[in-house]
Amino acid sequence: MRTLRIRYLLLLLLFTGILVGLLHTAWPFLFYPNKNLSFSFPVQPITADNATAKAGIAERDITPPVGIPKFGYSAWAKNADGFRTRLKARAFYLKGPGQTPLAIVQLDLGSGSLVLRHRVAELIANNTDIPAHALTLLVTHTHSGPGQYLGSDFYNVFGSNKPGFDPALFEFLSQRIADTVIEAYQSRREARFAVGQSDLFGFTRNRSIEAWANNFPDQNHRNADPMQAVNPTMTLLRIDQRQGNGFVPAGALSLYSIHGTAIPPFTRPYHADVWHWISEELEAELADDSPDFIHGAAQATHADNNPAWKENLRGDLEAERIGKALGKHASSLFHSLESQLTDSLSTAVASRQLDLLDDIDTGRFGLCERAIAGASVAGAANGDEVFPISYLPFLAEDWPRQVFTDNCQGVKQWMLSKLQLLLPAERFPHQALFQVVRINDLVLVPLPWEITLESGNRLRQAVASTLPDGSDWKVEISSLANGYFGYAVTPEEYALQYYEGGHTLYGPHTLDFLIQQSTALSRDLQQQGDINDIPQHQTFSLLSRQYFPDSLAGPSARHWLSEPQHHEGHATTGPYWSLLLTAEPANQLALDRPLLTVHCDNGVISDDSAELQLLHQEDTDNETGRYEVRWYPATPLPSGSCRFAVSTADQQQPVFSAPLP
Repeated sequence: MRTLRIRYLLLLLLFTGILVGLLHTAWPFLFYPNKNLSFSFPVQPITADNATAKAGIAERDITPPVGIPKFGYSAWAKNADGFRTRLKARAFYLKGPGQTPLAIVQLDLGSGSLVLRHRVAELIANNTDIPAHALTLLVTHTHSGPGQYLGSDFYNVFGSNKPGFDPALFEFLSQRIADTVIEAYQSRREARFAVGQSDLFGFTRNRSIEAWANNFPDQNHRNADPMQAVNPTMTLLRIDQRQGNGFVPAGALSLYSIHGTAIPPFTRPYHADVWHWISEELEAELADDSPDFIHGAAQATHADNNPAWKENLRGDLEAERIGKALGKHASSLFHSLESQLTDSLSTAVASRQLDLLDDIDTGRFGLCERAIAGASVAGAANGDEVFPISYLPFLAEDWPRQVFTDNCQGVKQWMLSKLQLLLPAERFPHQALFQVVRINDLVLVPLPWEITLESGNRLRQAVASTLPDGSDWKVEISSLANGYFGYAVTPEEYALQYYEGGHTLYGPHTLDFLIQQSTALSRDLQQQGDINDIPQHQTFSLLSRQYFPDSLAGPSARHWLSEPQHHEGHATTGPYWSLLLTAEPANQLALDRPLLTVHCDNGVISDDSAELQLLHQEDTDNETGRYEVRWYPATPLPSGSCRFAVSTADQQQPVFSAPLP
């Protein structure tokens, strides 16, 4: 009898857990209000000038305030409590004589967003000559940036640790990014350009080697080295601007395939991950001769390529080690292009927006009629397993469906089975922007999917086959650009249903569809010239909830509450100095403005580096916030005294702490 009671109790607990889970999942869809977004794009004529090729580059801080949910680790993420590195937007404006002006923006964000791209295009229309179809947003895919700005309810609800589209955060990001593009346009000057590629192994590894090996059934690849089954190619666009009678290095845009996951789940501060050091390394090297130099680094085909962190050391120091190594490689590639610089600039752009829920004139090539999430998504990717979820039947990797596989999704184990059909297809991402951007011999293919190594190889080869003979074309795919649709794997990878296959929402032929659409767009670009197939008027409706503060106050009274103390830290962060600060409460403290510095006898360290960290502790009853400030010295302490400083309202004289003992 007792055994029977225990069984009933276990069944009751299981039923209760399922019911609570379903209610938690359904709550936003039942009770959150809809926010309607409408976009209109004016037709902008291209000026037929005969001037020299020009370029402009600009950078802005886009770090949101404390308290915003973070995107990338889903339920395992935490609301941001401060920053370890700032998040940036870096814009590159390019204009050849008589050609379409382009704007490519690199963002320290977890994903692109179609509604974000469209809003930025609206905001820059009256202040630049960039047409709406010639704007591209590339991202780093850091998993330590904000969520709640994407263009689908599915990812606004399930991609972060809290649900809903945040209109205030969306507008904050849109305005900051638009300001960056406008500044890049205004800073345009005569320029020279060069594009190069170079390989680097040793800092990435294939996290799903078995799925990748399934692409080669006649060869024994299952025992392949995960450090070799990666995309090692770095692609870099170098830009020098005229200064006086000569040209000086002004900026670089680079692409590399590495997941933004060196910083693990459950961490709280905003963090650009390895990408901070990739950008910073080249900028720091050129700082003496080109103090305004800007390096933006963004994703290539990274989906199954993780950072090769050392076992049990995943965190800040490993992100720094890997990022600096990639930054040094970018530096070598940048300098190797010195002799290849040219004042000739030939650009073209083709943009085509498709609704995947519509009948598509050019064919679907096996793409499923609606999106379905696989159960293995809950199991998480290799390296991010959570016990016991990642090891349960059906949720674990390599657990494909064995029966009832004749539907469009094939061997995918459906998360929540047929209950998922209760979520309307319109709640999943379905408006996709395809682009092909040509800059001299660089052909950039931005796609709103996470592209695996072999998927990228097939896409790259297919697009290259459409290009005219006679040029040394450098084709690069950029994942997660302008939106987010989950993953795109090969049919062979899909068959094993690892995390990447389970997260391929539109079925096993997603890659076939991407290849056909990208190659068709590339051919159309060669034959017709620039293409603008983006609807001039669009409306989106998204479930909304605001996390962003209603307003951000100017600096209030700020002062230090303690003297600096030294801490040994631990193996993932290293030693640091810390002290306590009082300032505005968290919902009024703007983190996108200069705040902290360390002043030593031989120089000043700013919070634009990764050395200074801000952590919110609590808000007090007297409407102030209490924060911990940390300094992780990049080198041994310099001789002489060092003091922390925090900016003040007039920005004239900071408030200094006691000197370090």
